[in-house]
Amino acid sequence: MKRHSLLIMSFLLLLISFIAAWYNDHLFNHLFIFAIPIHIVLFICFVVLLVMSIRRIIKEKDRSSCFSILVLALLVVLIAFFPFRDARVKYELNRFEADRLEIIRMIQNDQLRPKDDIGNVVLPAGFERLSSDGEVFVYQNDENGQVISFWVFRGMLSGSAELIYSSGGEELIRAKEFTINIDNIEQLKEHWYYVETN
Repeated sequence: MKRHSLLIMSFLLLLISFIAAWYNDHLFNHLFIFAIPIHIVLFICFVVLLVMSIRRIIKEKDRSSCFSILVLALLVVLIAFFPFRDARVKYELNRFEADRLEIIRMIQNDQLRPKDDIGNVVLPAGFERLSSDGEVFVYQNDENGQVISFWVFRGMLSGSAELIYSSGGEELIRAKEFTINIDNIEQLKEHWYYVETN
């Protein structure tokens, strides 16, 4: 067991890093600046495991530590190139679509109303997971259509990422004044758009 301990720890680090990267937007939305130490600790663990694996290969001629280095290399490639946010948005769109449509129906029928003049709607208990901060933003809800945003990442002073339901398609999204700073808009399904703003 001791001989394979570095390999086991490398796999655990890979798993924990994947989970942290998958939920990075949620971590940042809820913990803000305090989410950074999580990534620092994971990086320190990576460096320690890498050094220990190299040391074991050189000093003890332990070939099983080569597999540990391969797992750590896979971790680097995964973190550098895997589109975590895009994959999570597409997965959650399918997983939560029925619940999100229920929220949209409740907003259309005035069962859920904005808590302020801006358009923020607090999601009811059991539905908080549908938006990264437990709120949706109603850009438009009238006879001309609905534009309702579920937050993927809600930036404070900089960019945001939103999953937007638009009954009138991309044209209705772009017709709103808030869209002046759209960096990217991508249709994922009928009425569903992934929008990044700056």
